[in-house]
Amino acid sequence: MNNSTQKSAVDIHLRQLHQLVGGTITNLARTGVDEYGDEFFGIIVTLPNGKKKTVIFLADDEGNGPGSVQINDQV
Repeated sequence: MNNSTQKSAVDIHLRQLHQLVGGTITNLARTGVDEYGDEFFGIIVTLPNGKKKTVIFLADDEGNGPGSVQINDQV
């Protein structure tokens, strides 16, 4: 992977995370066990406008390095 590709991937993740700036971690989250026997964990972030987002920390496909995050609206 060349440096420009790596920067591009980082930029994508940072843009995704930017929506959380100014928020407060207000709780913890877990996904429950999926069909592959995996369970993931994360945090719940309350934004200044009162909306809540669930941030789940994902693993890379091989399970041996950092992955990405999944951000969902909290219901």
